[in-house]
Amino acid sequence: MGLGTAAGRRGGPPGSVAARRMVTAATVAYVVNCLWGTAVALRLIRTRRLRVVHHGLFVATAVLTGAAATTPLWTRSRAALFLLPALVPLALAPRTNPRSGAHWKTAVAAAPSYLGAVLARR
Repeated sequence: MGLGTAAGRRGGPPGSVAARRMVTAATVAYVVNCLWGTAVALRLIRTRRLRVVHHGLFVATAVLTGAAATTPLWTRSRAALFLLPALVPLALAPRTNPRSGAHWKTAVAAAPSYLGAVLARR
């Protein structure tokens, strides 16, 4: 009834649980960031005084994704390996003009990575 039994009930070794949570947190941050950016682009939200929200969400997304992408180094979970390609669009998105189509296309390019990570974590 040691650590292996308790961890088994949660779906794997303790590190795997942490890895799944990190992948989930990174994915949720990405989705919220995309929803906020879409609402701004569609002018559903006026951001004259709230520009920092999208920037803060982006920083949270990048940090959580980067941290989650390291989990294969310290756990047996390999789901976060799907997040590695997402780091490229995350690095490029701030360098694109937000008013151009390139900005949202770059942001959406990360979506398959997050989807793959979420599907692989099960």
